[in-house]
Amino acid sequence: MNNQYTTRKFKHVCPRSCPSSCTMISYVENDRLVHLSGNPTHPYTRGKLCAKGFSYPEKNSHRDRLKFPYFQKVKGSGKFIQITWDKAFELIINEMLTIHERFGSFLPFALWKGAGNIGVHHYVADEFFSSIGETTRIVGSSSFSIGFQAIQSDFGAVWMSDPSTIKEASIIIIWGANPAATNIHLIPFIIDAKMKGAKVVVIDPIYTQTAELADLYIQLRPSTDESLAAFLIKGLLARNALDNKFLEKYTVGFNEFLQIIQGIAIEECLLACDVAKEAADLLVDWLTTAESVSYVIGSGLQKHGSSGGQAIRSIEALAAARGDIGKLGGGIFLRCNDTMIFTNQSPFNFNRQNRIMKGNELAKQVSPPVEMMWMSCANPLTQEPNSIWLEQLIKEIPFVVTVDQFLTPTALMSNLVLPTTTHFEEMDIVTSFWHKEIALNEKAITPYYESRSEWNIMHELAVRLNQHSPNLCSFPIHSSEEEYLNAQFNDRVFKRYSIKSVSDLKERSVSAKQTKIAWEDKQFATETGRFQFYSDTAIQTVPYPTGTFVEGKRPTSNYPFWLITPHHPYALNSQFHFIHLSDNEEAVARIHPKAAKELGIIDGEVVKVFNQQACIEIKAVYSSQVPKDIIMIYQAWYPNSKVNSNDLVPNLQTDIGENESTSRSIPFYDTFVNVRKF
Repeated sequence: MNNQYTTRKFKHVCPRSCPSSCTMISYVENDRLVHLSGNPTHPYTRGKLCAKGFSYPEKNSHRDRLKFPYFQKVKGSGKFIQITWDKAFELIINEMLTIHERFGSFLPFALWKGAGNIGVHHYVADEFFSSIGETTRIVGSSSFSIGFQAIQSDFGAVWMSDPSTIKEASIIIIWGANPAATNIHLIPFIIDAKMKGAKVVVIDPIYTQTAELADLYIQLRPSTDESLAAFLIKGLLARNALDNKFLEKYTVGFNEFLQIIQGIAIEECLLACDVAKEAADLLVDWLTTAESVSYVIGSGLQKHGSSGGQAIRSIEALAAARGDIGKLGGGIFLRCNDTMIFTNQSPFNFNRQNRIMKGNELAKQVSPPVEMMWMSCANPLTQEPNSIWLEQLIKEIPFVVTVDQFLTPTALMSNLVLPTTTHFEEMDIVTSFWHKEIALNEKAITPYYESRSEWNIMHELAVRLNQHSPNLCSFPIHSSEEEYLNAQFNDRVFKRYSIKSVSDLKERSVSAKQTKIAWEDKQFATETGRFQFYSDTAIQTVPYPTGTFVEGKRPTSNYPFWLITPHHPYALNSQFHFIHLSDNEEAVARIHPKAAKELGIIDGEVVKVFNQQACIEIKAVYSSQVPKDIIMIYQAWYPNSKVNSNDLVPNLQTDIGENESTSRSIPFYDTFVNVRKF
């Protein structure tokens, strides 16, 4: 280290929507971030950071990072002018007051809030919108609600065991997940299990980095996961290998579920998923004698619309039939959704009159129309389906504000762009949806140029709005970020973590009280207190397929390829676009060599990938990782290219329940395309 300046250390926690929520230590000299390391005291991440985490110092001082507020009168013109914060607040408040005077409320004022930062601090925009009466909330196309609803329908709540217990499993089935790229801190626990004799099974249409660790890799056809689960259950039935004690005492509806399973021909299951019988039989053999099985379920399944929910319920049924729920090293491991318990993370508890709209509903003739939109922690023009269509919708909204650190495609289509801080420049609290830790993020350095934290922006906006009209805003005025965060603690937080304020987190991260195996007491959160194979509520929420497990959309002769668009291993939606950790600085379409040669496509040449909706020009790259009927394009923001794979994704939504706020999801992976040479 350079001894010219005193080196100070600060504790941080990565706020990305990622399973690890890594704690890290920054080293600061002369108000400059000079080094970053993992925090070795964290029980899950154990001092390790991913490549993206190590890139944060570069991000913090990147030359393209926004330094000042910018305004353009015509969205998309690129004719931005630098303005002062005073002018920015003046523009915002004038628009808000005009809306309120014209419509009598702020209902035409919409918040589009994404998951770019999951810290407690970054729910301040939600709280502000709830403090000004009726507003509109735009819900993006996140597919994770399908998984939440699926597990809630069976378990009654979204809660899972401590992922570190996976090292005690006899078999680890990684289903539709790629933790080697998206959850790297899970890999050491998987390796620990392998060293103890556990077998690792990877089930995925793509041969991923994780598949290289597998004792058995099963490459199934997309959207047929429930067919394979049905085959496995039927195989265990034939071997009398189900846990009858668990089924009789701790579950309901198994007989009804059994009738569905018995009505499905075993040959149809394997035909549907295109899996070799030898591989499927081998897995049944292993499951027959395994002591405990962990089922790690990824977002890949959930991107198939309602069939993804059916697949997850089928895997849960397999786990329950085997009696893996509540065993050490066993059970379902899926994103947990009950960590958002701070007061500002439940914004609609403040005002239940908010209008909730899906992104694709902006095109509808709603009354009153959306006249102003606030974008926070989101870049929908990269992340949402049918981005060309969405860009036009956003262009038609009279005034759009985006809060970001870089000039993203969404920021380019905004009137006003406000520069915001990184997590090194603000105080925050971050919980994990995967492990049980909660940690404090300390402010280490001065905000970059004129960047402001989201709390600072909303606080200042509330103060100025009250100066104009004292009765329009009830947003609480606090003196600092720490005071604001302290106000978000409540009884639920104390019950979970035994903490009451920021001070309780300043020394170390804290684990949730529930350290036992989830469902160890076999008391589920359903009305019956039992696991629900089959119930009216469960079937209405996320039904099991009926009659056959071969259903849903399939490729056609006109569009013979599935389009699969996972996150780039070195990116996360529109974030981390600036690091150069791979050879691919541009989007490429990965295609199996045999499929390419049949079409006369040469490795590396530019091709057209198209469907009824759009056509993109993109380089084709041979890859044996993908089967012959899949085109894979990593979803990411490629600043040097206009290619966006989501142009090809139809803006369709799949109903999976009655709750309008969470009941629909975009089936991203049920998109079909064709490829041709120029």
